[in-house]
Amino acid sequence: MKNAEQKSSLFSIDLATHALNPAVAFSILKRHLYAFYKHLTLKKLLNFCLTEYNRLTKKARLKSFPYILKVETTNICNLSCAYCYDGRRVPAEGERGFGRMSFEGFKRLIDEVGPYLFKINLYGFGEPFLDPQTIDMISYATSHNVGVGVSSNMNFTDDTLARRIVQSGLEVLIFSCHGVTQESYRKFMVKGNMELAFRNISEVIAQRAAAGSKTPFIDWQFCVTGFNQGEIEAAKVKARELGIDQVRFIKPFFPEDAGREWFSDLFPPHTTQPSSNKQAGCSWPYRSVYINYDGGVLPCCKDTRLMVNDFGNVFKEGFLSIWNNDKYVTSRQLIAAHKTDCQTMCARCAKFK
Repeated sequence: MKNAEQKSSLFSIDLATHALNPAVAFSILKRHLYAFYKHLTLKKLLNFCLTEYNRLTKKARLKSFPYILKVETTNICNLSCAYCYDGRRVPAEGERGFGRMSFEGFKRLIDEVGPYLFKINLYGFGEPFLDPQTIDMISYATSHNVGVGVSSNMNFTDDTLARRIVQSGLEVLIFSCHGVTQESYRKFMVKGNMELAFRNISEVIAQRAAAGSKTPFIDWQFCVTGFNQGEIEAAKVKARELGIDQVRFIKPFFPEDAGREWFSDLFPPHTTQPSSNKQAGCSWPYRSVYINYDGGVLPCCKDTRLMVNDFGNVFKEGFLSIWNNDKYVTSRQLIAAHKTDCQTMCARCAKFK
């Protein structure tokens, strides 16, 4: 049993989504491996090895740096998807408002930590392409040997966007589309236009072919519910017809009191019960960081709205001054021992209750 636990720890891979089967989960891992291979340098390799050593030995203060970032260019969205970001409600006192990241701030971030990064997931709780500078951000990161992935609903009427996406050097475009009939699509993606989204993704594929490029890799992300699970086979056919590279059927996370129709028979309902897998720990405070549009730094992508959760502000303090501050150190001590005076959002995580 001990050897099994050690093996699990050594090869732990934290995936952002729960896939329908191991093959789909492996397809997510392949994207990370591609970014690792394409953007590898000696400096990045040494940092990667040191990061994994620090994670396995549960160091609290690190001389390594994250090698994947999740950066939210904006938390503004043109849709109102069910159960997303509390229905786009007006922020309460102490909560982060809506806004966009400055290009100058993004450039400073890349200049500081880019030499250690294999990839940036350039999306959070908004629609990235609503920020007109997102394309410039992708190009800047790409020019600094950092791969970029973006998730988009592709509900736009900009005739130039597809061409500019291809020209930017974007490596992965996650196409968020949860249905192949307008009825189920609009039930989930409120205000969305499914046919417009399919036209736009088709144009990206056409522009990619015209440029003789293999990127961006088009990854259709289909969140499975009780009312759209009958469209899975039709979605596979649609993906082949359009030339989409991959379609992933994943488990969305709805609150436990959501109506039964929101939960697919293919996945058990999400539970917020404390985790019994204490060995798993958490890799985020070693491998990655979530950065809000305003520069607020979080250890992961949970509870991004509450500003009291921020570990610091990268635009005001610089990343390196935050990475080993008291909040990060006590959070890593929590991961190592499960018993500290940690007062950060990590202490409220179900993994450590």
